[in-house]
Amino acid sequence: MIARPTNRRLAAHRRAGFTLVEVLVVVTILVILASLATFAAMRYLGEAKENECKLKMQKVEQAAKNYMVINDGNPPQSLEELINRSPDGKPPLLEGGESAITSPWGTPFQLEYQNDQFGSPRVVVSTTNQNGSGMMQWPLK
Repeated sequence: MIARPTNRRLAAHRRAGFTLVEVLVVVTILVILASLATFAAMRYLGEAKENECKLKMQKVEQAAKNYMVINDGNPPQSLEELINRSPDGKPPLLEGGESAITSPWGTPFQLEYQNDQFGSPRVVVSTTNQNGSGMMQWPLK
């Protein structure tokens, strides 16, 4: 005859389960994977902000060119002229309000007017990046 334990404690001790070391190893692996995913996501978010900034600068450049065509070649004195309605009630040249003339990092765009190699006026839009250490410019050089 096989003797069976009558004590429940002994039966619970022989049950299959995870040890504390096994649980800690799994948690460590999950933390490492989560940190790698976070770094990759942050890199892609940075690239997305740069692309958004380029698109916004391109729109500002087009609105400034349209302003110059409408106003006999006179450039706008400020970016607010592009987002405000004209005195005769026409819609703004650039939609989006104040956010249309600021970068994704919250820095304002600056307009600069240069002449190209043929003497034609050229609009250059620029801004500083997130930490103010670099400059983005449109059209790209």
